[in-house]
Amino acid sequence: MNDGFFKENIFADSVTHTNLVLFILLKEYICSLRLDEVVFRDDDVNRVDMYMYLYNTMKALAHGRIDRLRDIFEAVNFTHPSSVNELLFSGTISLEDDKFLATKESVFGLFLRRFSLGFHQRSFEGMSQFLGSFLKAYDKYTDGRVRISDLTSDPLRSTTSSTRNHTLETSLRIAESIGQLGGQPTTDLKQLDKTLSQFKCLFPNLPAPYYASHLLNTRKRNLTEAERNLLDYFETRMSSEKSEKNLSNICAYMAVAAANMHLSFGHWFRGRCLEKEALKKALESESKSPLSHVKITRNLLNANTEPFRYDGQISCSNLNRSTHVIVTELRTKFWSMVDSGAHPADLLALYFNSPAAMTPLYFAVYLLDLATMWLIYGYPILHTTLLQCVINADCLQPCPISDAVLSTAFAGMIMAFNAAGAVKQALQLARSAETVLYRFAEKSAFLRASLQVELDQALRSRIDMSHCDRLVNALRLFCPWEATLYQAEVERCRGNTSASHDLLQHVIEDVTCRLRDTTACTDSRHHTPKRSDSTDFLSHFEMPTLNGHVPVGGLVRLVQIGVRAQLALVELFLSVGMFTQAEAILDDARCWTNQYKLYAAETSRVLLRQAVAIAQSTFVEPVLTDLDDTLTQLLHQSDVHAQQRGLVFISRLRLRALNGDPERKTFLRLHLEQLWVALEFFRSVDDRRRILDVLVLLATALNASGHVAERNEVAQAFLELRDKYQFGAGFNSEEHISVL
Repeated sequence: MNDGFFKENIFADSVTHTNLVLFILLKEYICSLRLDEVVFRDDDVNRVDMYMYLYNTMKALAHGRIDRLRDIFEAVNFTHPSSVNELLFSGTISLEDDKFLATKESVFGLFLRRFSLGFHQRSFEGMSQFLGSFLKAYDKYTDGRVRISDLTSDPLRSTTSSTRNHTLETSLRIAESIGQLGGQPTTDLKQLDKTLSQFKCLFPNLPAPYYASHLLNTRKRNLTEAERNLLDYFETRMSSEKSEKNLSNICAYMAVAAANMHLSFGHWFRGRCLEKEALKKALESESKSPLSHVKITRNLLNANTEPFRYDGQISCSNLNRSTHVIVTELRTKFWSMVDSGAHPADLLALYFNSPAAMTPLYFAVYLLDLATMWLIYGYPILHTTLLQCVINADCLQPCPISDAVLSTAFAGMIMAFNAAGAVKQALQLARSAETVLYRFAEKSAFLRASLQVELDQALRSRIDMSHCDRLVNALRLFCPWEATLYQAEVERCRGNTSASHDLLQHVIEDVTCRLRDTTACTDSRHHTPKRSDSTDFLSHFEMPTLNGHVPVGGLVRLVQIGVRAQLALVELFLSVGMFTQAEAILDDARCWTNQYKLYAAETSRVLLRQAVAIAQSTFVEPVLTDLDDTLTQLLHQSDVHAQQRGLVFISRLRLRALNGDPERKTFLRLHLEQLWVALEFFRSVDDRRRILDVLVLLATALNASGHVAERNEVAQAFLELRDKYQFGAGFNSEEHISVL
């Protein structure tokens, strides 16, 4: 009988971790039933009939369980290690029946643990393929049968007393899974919308379907339906018997929800008006319970570091807060600390000392925050490593905002591939990620990353500058600040120094003005700088219009943009010999990099400071040690592209700083091999400007080392490539190379 059990088609056609463990549990359950002694004294036929009866009963329950898991978007959870380890590594395993008990010392328990651990040692792709094969085989087996999930949603069963509870549970599950719909292409949104409409028709006084429909329409970018369902949700809540009698509280919560809805649509001014209305209603109530929600909404809308005036009136002891609210408060506090320039140790302590941060459901969200923090502080390698952990963690245990987390992580990986010189892989990853998360607003993250990759490559090759203009205009729809920085670089590549200067100066002034308006700091260095008379001749370019709100990422993101514009402007001043203006900009940049702990930007600022000293012939011998230390720090913090650029940049600085032939020869011999590596890298990404720069350095190094024949070959290659790249005979080999 046991052999026949394992040879059945049901078992053989869909052998996966999930159903194998399930069927083994069923078998163990049946074999361990303590039947009466009378049953065992029956003949073999009766015993087999009893066995098959129990088996068929349990099999039907198993099929229903699998259907239910998939229909409520928990298929991945069913294969997550935490869903079985909690049972497998406990003392016993129980199936809600005191007649069945499998201890971990038994052969069955040992096999089950070994099988589970072996499955989870597979790669994520293997696990996903395993699960997909199981669901495909299960659908093939159950084709043409009535699924249990279809019966529970049948409107004809609405007269039963349990249907209202079922509708409530289903609506809440849909609401909880709204943030995961983008990664589920098999989910029919029209059918989901139809189901919620049926729920609202059957139970017009039940608030949950209205709230789920509000969230669904918000994701579908249907503002009219989202707003209407939100109003219906609060109307049904106020009219219900269990509703809170404090009308001010309900109005405050409604204003907060409406503000968040408008924020998701980018309606900042409307959101601020609703946030003020919510604060007014919260202060009118006796319990003041909505104040915590108002505080979170205020921080999201205003991006301001001033403390909340009514913190003392928020009573946490009287609030029965959900985990979602606690998590949101923690993340809001985290990013407020980042905006105020907190030390990384304080930020890590905030997360690791919070019990909510260790919740498996929100683990991927916190990990993404930490990865973004390290990118801000200038550690892209650690950022990329954590992004891979974020993707794996969220695929195994989807968080409530899984689509946003995965799209942000994949966009970061695309930019990491681009920084490493793997442009083809970056674009391929963008296309692959878009095919998975192809719905809703998360698609914009991939489109923006793809645009930046294409724009970076177009600027490196400089083949078609009009194509760069088109890409910049497309990027302006996603982030006008980023697009303005790229536009300044495009104008500099064209040789239009005045336009590039005006664009960078416009970004710096805009960032300075916003920081002055949104922070409590009144330092004079944050005031809008005035243009000096020496640069007025550059002012004739029409400025782009930037949005009236802080960019995505908060104040620290705004400061990053401002510092990048300052460093680019310093390079521009160096190229035209305006050293005094360059020093003034570097002093302003130091204020921002120190206040907001932008370590990588500070390293680039130090390099440019040393470049100014060399250009002014004030560079002394002891500073060469500082230059080497700066290079070491740059190689430690930066990605591959920045490392190669920094290496070439510092090689040029040292060539100009060294006067004696013996010192120059020693330096060039040490760096000759690294320059060859840099040349190969820039050839792989077709960075034509830097290819010519490296060839100049290589020719100088070979000449100083006495390799005349090799020097002549490199010089000839330089002349041929200069003509091919159409740089012309006016190519200035002394121009400083960007380290941004």
